[in-house]
Amino acid sequence: METTETKLLKELAVKAIEELKHMPQPVVRVCGPMTTGGRGYEENVRMFEKAVAELRQGGYTVFDFAPYEPELLQIKASHSAIMEDFHKPILQSGYITTAFFLPAWNESKGATWEREYIEANTKMDIQEFTPTE
Repeated sequence: METTETKLLKELAVKAIEELKHMPQPVVRVCGPMTTGGRGYEENVRMFEKAVAELRQGGYTVFDFAPYEPELLQIKASHSAIMEDFHKPILQSGYITTAFFLPAWNESKGATWEREYIEANTKMDIQEFTPTE
């Protein structure tokens, strides 16, 4: 039986994929750390936003899932549910061609999950990315 949280996460993923469908291709994505690992949440968010801005300035179309973060936090689902029911469908969609991983990504549960999933299940290119200070 599908939980309310699972249903909400899947609906949010569908919304994100619809956004991706209308973005100029190719689309790239920045991967954590965000809530775990790295330099702490506030500094991680700052670095994440800086990476998104720099990639956009470099001519990339960036799918930024940060606007979905408040809704994800309100759902109060487990980490594994968020990865499986929100992030996985987005990564499977085929609309994202490259994932840019921030420094200390391997300290993040979410970014580690993303990297392992991308490597095993997609043709997405993986790049390391360090925003300028």
